Amino acid sequence: MLRTENPTGPVRKDYKRLRLNQIGALSPIVSGLVGILYFPFHASSQFLASDDSEFTGVISWSDAFADAAGSLLTFDSPEKVHIFYARFGFFVIAGFAAGALSLHSRQAQYVGRSGRWGFYLGATGISLLALSLFADRWLGAGDWTFLVLELPALLLMAPGLPLLGIATARARRVAPIGGWLLVFSVPGMILLTVIFGHLSAGILVLDVAWIVIGASLLSADSSEGVRIEP
Repeated sequence: MLRTENPTGPVRKDYKRLRLNQIGALSPIVSGLVGILYFPFHASSQFLASDDSEFTGVISWSDAFADAAGSLLTFDSPEKVHIFYARFGFFVIAGFAAGALSLHSRQAQYVGRSGRWGFYLGATGISLLALSLFADRWLGAGDWTFLVLELPALLLMAPGLPLLGIATARARRVAPIGGWLLVFSVPGMILLTVIFGHLSAGILVLDVAWIVIGASLLSADSSEGVRIEP
């Protein structure tokens, strides 16, 4: 363990705790980056696997992307390619859940009742969404997961994420912009889904929000220690 001194007393860095905190901070960063990168592949593969009547967004983008992606979207049948990319969604949302837990551990004592309820609702919604994606895309559970898991998850996230975001911005334990991105993630989800025609595009604001929050948590964990008695 490394001991450092400061004006208020000795500080020792507890590397076991520090590593756990860093894992919690890295998870949303990786998930956000994966979410940004995988979105066009997931959406385009679903459009290719569906019939021409499916809504593909206000703007026409998927055909041009599919042409540019080439064999990355044609290495198997359209249905199997879609399943391949759809499975990444679970890891993206699971990383957000880990990020929510890490954020709460950092700022729980600095937020009020609304902030705590924002965490409870938002984290529960994110966890249910991750469970829904795992059951549907990895276990092949079927359409019932939408009504039983995904829809309740979205209903919980709708009030939870803005409340959590406002509390995060006010607490200033991480970069406030991360909190404000959480606030606008719900309207952003609706707007971007309509524009691009797919929910994986809708969570782009969430992707960026958790990258910012994770980076702030990682930076703070790298510079702080665990205080001990001299």
